[in-house]
Amino acid sequence: MLTHASDQPQRKIAYGSVFFILFVLLLAAYSNSFHTPWHFDDFDNITTNPSVHIRALTGSEFKKTFHTRGFFARPVAYFSFGVNYYFGGESVLGYHVVNFIIHVLSSFFLFLLIFETLRLPLLRDRYGKDAFLISLLATVLWAINPVHVTSVTYIVQRMSSMAGLFFILAMYCYIKGRTSLEPSRAVLFYILCAFAFLLSFGSKENALVLPLVLFLYDLLLIQGASNDNIKRGLKIIALPCLLILGLGLIYRDYSALLQGYDTRPFTLIERLLTQPRVILFYVSLLIYPVPSRLMLLYDIDVSRSLFDPWTTLPAMVGLLLIVAFALVKARQWPLVSFCVLFFFINHAIEGSFLPLELIYEHRNYIPSMFLFVPVAIAARWVFRKFSGNRVLRGLLIAAFCFVVADQGHTTYMRNEILSDEKTLWLDNLEKAPNSSRVHALLGKTLLNEGEYQQALDEFREAIRLKRWVNLTEPAIYQCYIGNFFLDVMGDDKKAESHYEKSLEYTYSHEYFNGMAMVNLQRGNLAQAEDLVQQAMTIRPGMPDYRNNYALVLLKQGRLDEAIASGRKALELKKNYGAPNGIIAEALHQKGLTAESITYWEKYVRREPERYYAYLALMDLYDSTGDEAALETTLQHLIQRIGEDQILQVARRIQERKNMFAHVPDENRIRAILKKTTRAPS
Repeated sequence: MLTHASDQPQRKIAYGSVFFILFVLLLAAYSNSFHTPWHFDDFDNITTNPSVHIRALTGSEFKKTFHTRGFFARPVAYFSFGVNYYFGGESVLGYHVVNFIIHVLSSFFLFLLIFETLRLPLLRDRYGKDAFLISLLATVLWAINPVHVTSVTYIVQRMSSMAGLFFILAMYCYIKGRTSLEPSRAVLFYILCAFAFLLSFGSKENALVLPLVLFLYDLLLIQGASNDNIKRGLKIIALPCLLILGLGLIYRDYSALLQGYDTRPFTLIERLLTQPRVILFYVSLLIYPVPSRLMLLYDIDVSRSLFDPWTTLPAMVGLLLIVAFALVKARQWPLVSFCVLFFFINHAIEGSFLPLELIYEHRNYIPSMFLFVPVAIAARWVFRKFSGNRVLRGLLIAAFCFVVADQGHTTYMRNEILSDEKTLWLDNLEKAPNSSRVHALLGKTLLNEGEYQQALDEFREAIRLKRWVNLTEPAIYQCYIGNFFLDVMGDDKKAESHYEKSLEYTYSHEYFNGMAMVNLQRGNLAQAEDLVQQAMTIRPGMPDYRNNYALVLLKQGRLDEAIASGRKALELKKNYGAPNGIIAEALHQKGLTAESITYWEKYVRREPERYYAYLALMDLYDSTGDEAALETTLQHLIQRIGEDQILQVARRIQERKNMFAHVPDENRIRAILKKTTRAPS
């Protein structure tokens, strides 16, 4: 692997060109992704996860990101979320920029790795002359593939893409060390390889297979798969396997690994039967990633036996034949064999006996990295075969450009779908109409957008279908319906009925919070306090629960505690509106009018549809003689609801049993309006 010094400038220019090409292609495909909102697991892992809400760049703050919900897990990924949160809070732009940079770097190092691989002594004669072209084609086809949108645009799956970046970087450092003629340089690259491996493993646990991948890489592509090399290699691989087991113990109690099946709608055997179908589906998805087949949440039938569904046995046989073919042809076609085995080995953890959900696109980020190398080699062969025919050569180039443009367009359109929560779930529901989870998530989105009846219909359909991925799901959906009846309909009895139904499945933090609000509405303040505290114990990072606790304290007259809890809710979620109203009312009751006005103003800015806040501000401005502010607030309210509706709104607000704010009654509003340019009828 020696290179002449005169080759270095040209090599740098070529590498720079590749980086530029990848950056431009990916920027075009992902240009509409930088403002994509939070989705699905983003909330649990980032926005409501206090572990990543760091307030200072200190060791103690960094350390807390390593533990989520009491567990030491994926410290590198969570640390990166913490740094993003420190600089940008919940603004999604910074997270997307980092995710995009990770993907660009992953693509570039993948190119370097493939290029160096094709120039190994064992492969140089066969592929060396076209190494640059093959590497570029394979990398572009991988990088632009629409399947990777969920690893790049879906923020929380930085876990997958970051693990992929360090995984491929570790492999690149290994090959540089393995082929170096300078011992000191080789040692340096081996150290960097080990460090990159730890970073990959710290981003996501499926990087544990890296030692096995490196063993296979060395055996097939550097040494050659002779009998002596295989025997020698099997002795060497024992140490990395022990390392894998040791690192695994840091994360998991092996004796408890199978306990997750207690809440799954499938058994261990059923999962093992289903995964061959899933993995072969992944292959088809990567090769044929048309929009109609791509979604965030898949709904796949569980294999109940070898013949149910009938595709189970053929999938198992097909997978075994592919792996067997790769092993048999390892000497004749070592590179192709490695690419095939690389895919299956990297699916070994998430596609095995662990009680994980059955299918996710992002699980293909690392496994698919070498999948397009054989495709690029085949393209090179076809191009060479017809090299004498300019027309055919032009058609081949045009076909490749069309494939890249088409996949880039599909990636762009997938990002469009992810740009809106409602659009995402409507699209997903069209492709997976029987998924209870998708119906429920669409219902939750509709509820937030004020489409109440449609939301209720979706919740009920989710329960009717009984198509769970987790047996605790129906408890959550019953609580969603309870929330609808309590918050929208004001019917605490129906709400309580659905909260109680959720207990048929499990106790959940949604149940405790919902019942807390039921008791608050009924004036049972002690019970409400106890219930909301239980909800906060289960999910301490939920700002809504902390806000509800502040509301209970306010109702109890514990004003200082209510203010403290409201401020804690604001710490948990920047730009959160509701706690400002509770703090404002507590300050008002303490006689701190100026401070109360400040918080009401914050509330109005963040929750402009809360009309009682305008009325409360008008009352306070009138009491302090601030006529200009009073007139301005009145004008803003009129713009939103119309002049004729002010008294009716005030009347409806007064009828609400659970109203926390000291809102002026109808007569007080009349008196205030008489002092302005408006005279109520």
